[in-house]
Amino acid sequence: MRVLVTAFEPFGGAETNITQSVLSLLPDSIADWAIEKVCLPVSFKRAPLVLQEAISTYTPDIVIMLGQYPEGENIRLERFAINMMDSTKGDNDGYISNEETIYPHQPLALQTSLPIKELLRFCTDNVLPIQVSNSAGLYVCNRVYYEALYLHQQAIFVHIPKNMDLPLAQRTIGQVLKNLSHCFS
Repeated sequence: MRVLVTAFEPFGGAETNITQSVLSLLPDSIADWAIEKVCLPVSFKRAPLVLQEAISTYTPDIVIMLGQYPEGENIRLERFAINMMDSTKGDNDGYISNEETIYPHQPLALQTSLPIKELLRFCTDNVLPIQVSNSAGLYVCNRVYYEALYLHQQAIFVHIPKNMDLPLAQRTIGQVLKNLSHCFS
């Protein structure tokens, strides 16, 4: 199997993005899975195009997207993507979305088909800081999550708190990948 893991570049004037750091530390394979890695721009318009190209190029069985969350202590497994973009802060291109529908005449929300509760249980059994969340927000994270679910039902978005210890974040994401590989073997 092949899994596509995405992360984001720094944004909002920051010099780093924890997701980009975690992505760079992931191995090229786990079990029998080849891992393809792509860094997305923090752009409402460009990020979905880069994601579409990566899905077309790598034809992954599963897409796992990593995004940076501004606060909190737990990694969040996102259940839904919402068919809307709305933000008071601009993306890295300076674009500010204002209650824009991503795809007219499509569902208001899309849900991951991956076993989110099984992933949660496995990680909490291993004392990892993780929880389920029901919304990826309305910023670029949500935009690419909706795109991934629209194109590829085997997708999940994972938010990592920006101040989380990097080795802990990497270990937790590695465990999510390992658990997913067990679910599909």
